[in-house]
Amino acid sequence: MGIMDVLGRYAHANERPAPQVMDDFDEVSQHAPHEMMSAGLADAFRSDATPPFEQMVGNLFGRSDPHQRAGVLNEILGSLGGASGGALSGGVLGGLLRHAGAGRSISPEDAQQVPPADVEAAAREAARNDPGIVERLSRFYAQHPQLVMGLGQAALGIAMSSMARRRGSL
Repeated sequence: MGIMDVLGRYAHANERPAPQVMDDFDEVSQHAPHEMMSAGLADAFRSDATPPFEQMVGNLFGRSDPHQRAGVLNEILGSLGGASGGALSGGVLGGLLRHAGAGRSISPEDAQQVPPADVEAAAREAARNDPGIVERLSRFYAQHPQLVMGLGQAALGIAMSSMARRRGSL
């Protein structure tokens, strides 16, 4: 069975995702264009049928390795710009930023110290400040589909339905 056949199961999925959605997502993630994966994830991040964007980002962050954590934090901080001071005044992330100074990237070592709750708060503020953060983090996580599988069946079903609608671009 090819990728088009797998995606075909999700072309009209408006209800519960197929029981094999985890296996299907794994299969599709190995062959789908990066842009298609990214768009599917963005739709899942924005869906009313999934937890809030920031909660999903916190979940993914908690399961990420140090380099992935640093990448996510640097994307979020880039979206916050000058607003990061007030939004992140407390917590470990705020402390790292105050100590490091403006313009510095978060290292993998520093990222290991940041709890997912701080990332959720930062992602919430970043999405308010710059809605494009959803696309940037979707592109980032499209490179790490094994992590994305941890979002669960509902989110993966939405991502698969979105990719099915875009399958003509394969």
